[in-house]
Amino acid sequence: MKKKMIITILGIALMAALAGCSGKGNEKDKGTEEKEENTQKEDSTAEKEDGASGGNSSGDEKEGAAESQDKADARTDDQKLLETAEAFVKDLIAGSEENIKGNYEYTDQMKAAVDSGQILSAFQSTLDAVGELKEVQPAWESEPQAGYNTIQVPCDFTVQPLNMVISVLDGRIGGVHTGAYQEQKEAVSIPENVMETDIDLSIAGGRTLPGTFAVPKNLKEYPAVVFVHGSGSGDRNEALGQIKPFQDLAWGLAERGIASYRYDKISYVYGKELAEDKDFTVYDETVNDAAAAVKMLREQEGVSKVYVVGHSQGAQMMGAIAKEGQPDGCIMMAGPARGFADTLERQYKFLQSLNSEPTEQEKAAFEQGLAAVEQMRNIDSLPEDERIMGQTQTYIKSLLDYDAVKEAADITVPVLVLQGEEDYQVTMDDFQIWKENYEGSDNWKFVSFPGLTHLFTEGRYDDGPASYQGTKHVPDDVTETIAAFINQ
Repeated sequence: MKKKMIITILGIALMAALAGCSGKGNEKDKGTEEKEENTQKEDSTAEKEDGASGGNSSGDEKEGAAESQDKADARTDDQKLLETAEAFVKDLIAGSEENIKGNYEYTDQMKAAVDSGQILSAFQSTLDAVGELKEVQPAWESEPQAGYNTIQVPCDFTVQPLNMVISVLDGRIGGVHTGAYQEQKEAVSIPENVMETDIDLSIAGGRTLPGTFAVPKNLKEYPAVVFVHGSGSGDRNEALGQIKPFQDLAWGLAERGIASYRYDKISYVYGKELAEDKDFTVYDETVNDAAAAVKMLREQEGVSKVYVVGHSQGAQMMGAIAKEGQPDGCIMMAGPARGFADTLERQYKFLQSLNSEPTEQEKAAFEQGLAAVEQMRNIDSLPEDERIMGQTQTYIKSLLDYDAVKEAADITVPVLVLQGEEDYQVTMDDFQIWKENYEGSDNWKFVSFPGLTHLFTEGRYDDGPASYQGTKHVPDDVTETIAAFINQ
């Protein structure tokens, strides 16, 4: 996943370090609806009506003039937001503490983070890893999140381009985090034979997660799937720049007679609270909500069976999800078979190998990452309150202690394991481990796809994160393989 390139590895740290000052750290505003269109404001002009006489404006003309002025004022405000976001990002990248503290208005929580130096320090290792800044592209506004305006500022760096994402509330900066590099958004439309309904998922602690139920039109009964995210903070589409694998799969499956439910991940909606929760584990992050979604789908009219489609960490935790949720079948997409620390180390070293002439700062960033891996391997010797990559030891231990291959042994329902052969994050070596352990079991099936990456879109292993740039979609043969497995 692309917040998981260099950002893949750094995503865990950034999620925790910055959730407390991000718009995504608050509960989602119930009045905010997710839209599948670019929300960047377009200029509009008001035309005068023909036939106005004697210089006297009618009531309609006055109203039109007032509306035109309001639109002009709105455009001015929108442009100011974009300009402010660009300037803030440039100061952040430059490390200009004086400008950051003195030139911008912040929400109270963000101001505390700025005044304490948390913002600059939190981004330093990430900025070191992505190389020198080449260019800051024009900012644009994406969908609001939790009542905040969200400004995307694409930044082209020598090693890895990325977006700096600024959350703004009433003209004040309320948060900043990194995202996949994206200059434009593709205009997409839901297929005519697919119908979607927004349904909130009730989870533990009285919380809810916004989600989307996609169904095939003109069918009264259908099987359904629950989509479960990979690591980090992801929306219901598991969006990474212009790539939205869960949306692609949901629409493709619905066209093949299979319903689905996809939801915003708990860390996407409740980042602030989770960053402060010392008891939070991977079970709270992934397993419990998936099980709740399975239960909810069983209660939906027309649903005959419920399957779970887990991607990356969602696939890794499938043994626990199957035990807790009791689905009718499991689809594992790019599931890590090796330990968390080993996987992290391998990703760091691979990304490091892509940069043949690293700067001293870049070398230091990778060394810092590998040092975090060593912390994991010696976690019991660390001071109790020391965090690793911004995460609590409780959370990290829950990942380290989980044996994905062993836990999957108790799955008795049909299992489909899918793998992209060009995946550098979870590789064909992981796929082979799954096969070595379960290929002889009657309920397990294995399929790999040439030319596909970790997101099951086209790319090359040796291109690393660059394969995630641009507009790409999950190909039909992946969707058809899943549909055939469910309908067998």
